[in-house]
Amino acid sequence: MRQSELPDLMQALRAPVNAFIHDSRARIALIVNRSGQVLAQHGFTSSYETMNVASLAAAAHASSQALAELLNTRRWKHLYHAGVKRNMFLALLDTPLEPLILVVIFDDQSSLGLVELFFDRLSASVAALPQLREVRRSADAVSFERDLEAGLDRVFKSDAEPS
Repeated sequence: MRQSELPDLMQALRAPVNAFIHDSRARIALIVNRSGQVLAQHGFTSSYETMNVASLAAAAHASSQALAELLNTRRWKHLYHAGVKRNMFLALLDTPLEPLILVVIFDDQSSLGLVELFFDRLSASVAALPQLREVRRSADAVSFERDLEAGLDRVFKSDAEPS
């Protein structure tokens, strides 16, 4: 994802993510690309938490993909971790441009069934976004680093702004 494309995409993702949060009654949602670049988020209180979850989600996706390949499975539909108070749902949003990773954290106000139901709607909404329809050439290492830094700056800048 190029730096110049991020603001439009982040703005376009806001409404589908907010609708997903409302409908599924989840607490936290995060959409990242496979590199861990944050594209949309709802519910985090600090950029430190956001960046940690984004990095770990990208790593979890990569490791689950590797496990799926070892087991001769194309990929898992989603990953689900049940906790004592909170649960986590991690799934791939297929788009024409690139696959994106959704991380959802929810508690007893929601359920895995609700999250799965509204994930399917979110997935269709995100895949239909015009910002994710145009196939672009891949970035080189220099532009990747620049775009990653821009994403970090954008996340940390939003924390520094007064409420």
